[in-house]
Order: sequence, then C-alpha cells, then structure tokens
Amino acid sequence: MSERLLPLVRPIYETQGEIADTRRAIGESPALQSQLEHQIQFDDQIVTALQAIALTDQQIERLENLLADSPPAESVEPSPAPERVIQPVEAPPPAPAPPPAPLQVPAAVAPTVIPEIPAPHEPPPSEAKEEAKTEQPAAPPAEEAAKKEEEEEEKEEEPPRARTVTIMAAVGIGLIATIALVAYLVWDQMTNGFSGRDQVAELLETANTLNGDEFEAVNTTTANLKDWFFLKSDMHWFAVPKEFADTATLGCRVSKFKGVDVGEILAKDDREVLMFLFHPADLGVKIRKGKWAIVDGENWEGAVTAVEDCCFVVAFKGKHSDMQEYLNKKVKK
Repeated sequence: MSERLLPLVRPIYETQGEIADTRRAIGESPALQSQLEHQIQFDDQIVTALQAIALTDQQIERLENLLADSPPAESVEPSPAPERVIQPVEAPPPAPAPPPAPLQVPAAVAPTVIPEIPAPHEPPPSEAKEEAKTEQPAAPPAEEAAKKEEEEEEKEEEPPRARTVTIMAAVGIGLIATIALVAYLVWDQMTNGFSGRDQVAELLETANTLNGDEFEAVNTTTANLKDWFFLKSDMHWFAVPKEFADTATLGCRVSKFKGVDVGEILAKDDREVLMFLFHPADLGVKIRKGKWAIVDGENWEGAVTAVEDCCFVVAFKGKHSDMQEYLNKKVKK
C-alpha cells in the first residue's frame, strides 16, 4: 500500500475513544485475548495481500477521495467478527501500460471489522446472566430497618405466655406471703402483744449480771412480801397473781430501772425463777388484767400479766416453749 494512504486510514482508528478501555478489558479477559489474536492473524493476511497490489497514481488519488468522503467512524455500527479467515488474494500479473480505467477496489481491501468488545465496567453477557440468576434484588435499607422495628415492637407488645404465667405465679406467691404475715402479726398482737413490750425485754436483760448475792434472804411466800416491800420502798401497789401466791421465796431486793423502783423476788417452786414487780404507768406498760404474754429476751424468757395496780413478770433462762409449758401448768393449778 502506498504511504499516501496511511494518513487517511489512521484517523479512523485514532478517533475511537474506547480503544484504551477496550485494551484494558482485553487484558483482563482470556476469551477476548484469544479473539483478538484471531483477528490480528486475519488482518496480517489482509495487509500482506494489499502490499502485493500495485496501484497507479490515478487509482490512489480516487481512493484518497473515497476515504476522505467516508462518514465518521463513530456512525459505523460494528458488526460481528467473521468466523472464517479469508484467504489472501494473489496479485494479478502487471499489464503492459493499460489505458486509464475506472478504479476497482479489490474485495480484500474492505474495511476491517472490529469485533464488539464490552466496556470494562460491563461483564460479558454470559457472566451477566449468571450473576442475574444468583443475585436477588435487595430491599432498600430504609425498608429493612422499618421491618425490623415492626418485628421488635410486635415482640414487645406480645410477651411469651410462659413469661406471663411466671409473673402471675410470683404475684400470687407474694400475695399469699403478705396475707400470712399480716395474719401472724394480728395473731401475735392478740395473744402476746401489749404496749411497753420493749421495756419488759430490757428489764429481763438486767438479770444477766445477777449472781444471787444482791438479794436479802427472805424465807416466806410471795403473798407475804407486801409489808416487806412497803417498808423498803413504799410500794403500796404490791400484788402477785393467785397462781404464784404460795411460791416459796429465797430472797428479795429493790432495784432501780430507768429511775423507777422495781421489786425483785428470787423464788423456787418446780424450778428457780426471778420475779419483777413495778407500777405499769412508770414504764409505759399497758396489759389487760388476767392476760399472760410471753416476752423473749436474749437469755431470759418472761411471762407478763397485770394484777390490780401492779405489773407482774416471772422469768427464767430457757426457751419460749419452756415458758409456755410452765404457764400451762401454773394456770391449771
């Protein structure tokens, strides 16, 4: 081919803006590389055939005009690459000085068809179909978030049945325990409750320091001690329950408890006991006459009752059940 034709053919390829992108895509795809090598072999054969053709100046000039008047390369729609390779055309023997004739373009000099190459960002059709089958359309993030919030709200609004049953059982047990506690407090108040109970409990603890030497020996019965205490402390309110009137005494004394005179008697019947006598109003004790109430101390157990204007307490070291058994025997007598 003459050197005069190359400047006309080269712009057709240089105006292709996708050559760089196409080259990059071919380098990333083995299938496209194979197809390009096949096309290069075909083009080399065409170039070899064209080089063997000798054109006159007039034919070259008409070919230049034809290429110059051809439409831009962008408007030409690429067609599929030919599947078969065209055999190179043998050049005819040169004729002796033929007269000028119309330009005849050999069939082999037809424009080389560039195969359609997908853009770099678009996968091959076969791969695109496979990806379309595997990829499922994803829901927008906003819709997914809203759906999750609705599910969480439904879970919060509808607690599991097992949780409801557990809560109801716990409430029922708590209610039963509360009723039982109130019933016990009412029963305890009715049987053992009275005003000034704490004062009696503190009075019982004063007996922890006694050893017996503090008492003045008096051998008589409790019913005969009214004069003795009247002479010692002007106790005109002295009185003892009839159940303890005949109890033998071992010793007596008058002590001070929170500034109040308290009569103390060391006595013995079935067991050794300690008796306290004081005016109820002096220590804020209010108990019904003839009613017995048991007071539990740290070391001593006491039984309290009211006789006339006197508060009477009998105590010994032991347990609550021991005092209850002791009172049952005394009251039956």
